Amino acid sequence: MPIRFALLIIDRKDRYVPKDSAPSRSAILSAAVHILKRAGIEGFTLEGVARRAGVVKGLVLYHYGSRGRLLRAAAAQLVSERAAGIEGALAKGPGTVAVDACWHELRRQAEDGTARAWLGVCSAGLIDQSDSGTALEGAARQAVLDGCAVALAAGAPLADLRDAYHALWLALLDLSDVAGPPGPPGPRGPRGPPRPPAPRGRLG
Repeated sequence: MPIRFALLIIDRKDRYVPKDSAPSRSAILSAAVHILKRAGIEGFTLEGVARRAGVVKGLVLYHYGSRGRLLRAAAAQLVSERAAGIEGALAKGPGTVAVDACWHELRRQAEDGTARAWLGVCSAGLIDQSDSGTALEGAARQAVLDGCAVALAAGAPLADLRDAYHALWLALLDLSDVAGPPGPPGPRGPRGPPRPPAPRGRLG
C-alpha cells in the first residue's frame, strides 16, 4: 500500500477520534451505568450504550476495548454511586434523621434500578464482596443495608419491610453500645451513623 494512501486512511480515522477524549469517555460510562440499571447485565450491549451516549459503537470500543471491560467499569461506577448515596443519607443528621434518610435513599435506588443492577453485578461476581477487616458492627450494618436493598429490588411489601428495617436498626444501636466506638469503614460501603440514641416510635 502506498505510504500516501495509508496516511490518508489514518487521517480519516483520526477525524472520528475526539482530541479531548475525557468528555466522550465520561458520557459513555454514564450511558453504560444507565443501561445497566434499566436492562441489567443481560440487556447490556455496546450498541445500546452507544445510542444512549450519542456516539458510534467504534468510539465505545476505542475507549473501553470490549463489552466486558465496559461492563466492569460500569459495575464499579454503579457500586461507587450506590455507596456514595447511602453515605450521604447517613450523614444528613444524627439518630433517627440518618436512619430515615437512609430508608428513603434505599427506596430511591430501588425505583431507579440501582438496587436491581447492584444485585446483578454482585451475582455475576463483578465486584469484590469481601468483608475482610470489617468489624462486627460494620458488617452487621452492611448486612442490613444490603438485605433491605435486595428485598426492595424483589418487590417486598413496603410496610412490612420498613418495620423490619427500623427493628434491625434498633438492634444495631444495641450492638453499637456493646461493641464500643466504630472502627474504620469496610471495603463494601458505608458504615452508618455514629451511635445515636435509640429512635422512639416509627419514623416518618
